[in-house]
Amino acid sequence: MAMTPKIGISKTGNKAEDLFRSLTSSQKPGEARLGDAVKNGNYAEVKKVSGDTLNQVRAVKYTTLVAYDAENDAWYVVPACDVVALIAGKERGQHTENPFESSTLSLRNLGPYKVSSANLSTAWDAAVVKSDGKPLLKQKMKDVLQECKDLSTAHKNAVRKLI
Repeated sequence: MAMTPKIGISKTGNKAEDLFRSLTSSQKPGEARLGDAVKNGNYAEVKKVSGDTLNQVRAVKYTTLVAYDAENDAWYVVPACDVVALIAGKERGQHTENPFESSTLSLRNLGPYKVSSANLSTAWDAAVVKSDGKPLLKQKMKDVLQECKDLSTAHKNAVRKLI
């Protein structure tokens, strides 16, 4: 009997990403680290809702977050600055001490960001404008990301010397 390969959690959002790109006339970025969709030089990270949760939300990327609740055919567009605000109160992240690196978000907190599929592109544009209006916060997230990378390098080097 042939076994169907199990799709990992990181691949479950592919249909949501494809659907979002088709609804917004956006493209798949050349580099996955930049996001899941790009339009006019602006990126979006698309997450499929799993139950009531969005996993691995990375505020340090300072990218518009798009959530798709397939069960209810509902879309949410969260400006990057609001993603940072939603995560800022967390004591730690998802599998990490720094919540800005990776966190979970509850769908219950995203009600104000709900949009119709017909308004996805317009909501994305508005989210970008709102977040770009906070250049100090955007720069701080760039700094946090660089500091995380620097700390990781320092820790790896120190541990490797001890091994």
